[in-house]
Amino acid sequence: MTESLLRREIKKAVDRLSVDRLPSLADYIAFLNHPTLGQRLEKAERDLKADKGVNWRTVRDDV
Repeated sequence: MTESLLRREIKKAVDRLSVDRLPSLADYIAFLNHPTLGQRLEKAERDLKADKGVNWRTVRDDV
């Protein structure tokens, strides 16, 4: 199945959903659009190498 055909089928299925199911579908789509754990770890490692971020001691001085 090609990407365009798959997208059309998904859009048809969304159009058939009842209105009360749409908010949960929107939540699920938002979840799928989040970066994966691997992507977040890669970004964190790049940020550390670029010396970005805040030292935890400046945020928590009571520890």
